[in-house]
Amino acid sequence: MAEVQFTVSSEDHRNLRLCVQPDIQRAAQELASRAASNTPRLTGRMASSWTTAPGYSDPATTVVTNTVDYARFVEYGTKSQPARAPLGRALAAGTTQ
Repeated sequence: MAEVQFTVSSEDHRNLRLCVQPDIQRAAQELASRAASNTPRLTGRMASSWTTAPGYSDPATTVVTNTVDYARFVEYGTKSQPARAPLGRALAAGTTQ
């Protein structure tokens, strides 16, 4: 693979973060997709509830969440149910980019 070198000169650091935002968003969407495939299914509700959204103040941040109220119990487990960690396993697998 050829080496590429470039210099970005900008006084505004927000512009630099905007440059990587599309790649961050793609990686977050891939992470959400992997988490969905790792999610145990009875009804499929939790698996279909993985979402991504832009971060709050940093343009290079994308948040991956699950909107079902029991997602934390599946991720971290309970006293009587072991953790299934669909998001944790997706993070551990990394991304293809």
